[in-house]
Amino acid sequence: MKNGLLLLGSILLFGSTTLLSQQSAPPPAPTPVEVMFGNNRMNFQLILNKSIDAKGKFSFFNVTNGAVDYHNKNEETEIVVVNTINYDLGNNFKASAGAQWHFKLGLVPLVGVQYFKANPTWLLLVSPNICLLPTTNMEVVSLVEFKPSLNPKTRLYTRGQLLYNQVLDGGIHARSGYTFRAGISRQKFTYGIGMNFDYYGPFKAEKLNTGVFVRISL
Repeated sequence: MKNGLLLLGSILLFGSTTLLSQQSAPPPAPTPVEVMFGNNRMNFQLILNKSIDAKGKFSFFNVTNGAVDYHNKNEETEIVVVNTINYDLGNNFKASAGAQWHFKLGLVPLVGVQYFKANPTWLLLVSPNICLLPTTNMEVVSLVEFKPSLNPKTRLYTRGQLLYNQVLDGGIHARSGYTFRAGISRQKFTYGIGMNFDYYGPFKAEKLNTGVFVRISL
């Protein structure tokens, strides 16, 4: 199952990179806010990517992910907030530096690179980072969206998302996850079905969540 998910994610990334290279320059990125009500818990995600200087060389990037079960158990409550300042290197690549606030690890400084490209039909983000504390970890976040128009007011919405975090000393698995969404977008609102596959620690303790989601693009 896990190998199949990795293969699917790789196909999506390579295919979308080829198609995106044939598209024109992207419009400014919206700020999506999403909540999924699953069979085991509720998931939340916000992604912010905004220019912070007149020339567009510097930008602020934020990803906020949260999860909580329906009984408000402390051990089932998660929140991770990543904030970086990015510098445009050209050709859709950016250098990034910032910090992650992690519900268990605390403050985690990080540096990395980011590839980001978007147009009305496709969005691609690939962001490998080195996390410097409390151990030195390699973390990769990637996201692909495919949003073809169905009619003048409606679009199909699909997304595949990958997270993988590994301790560099010894190659120990720390955290990984696969996120899938499929639905319909009308104006600023998107709704549909979703699945989250989350794995924790060196033994890859598994948490699955399936449900419905709603998303608004601000």
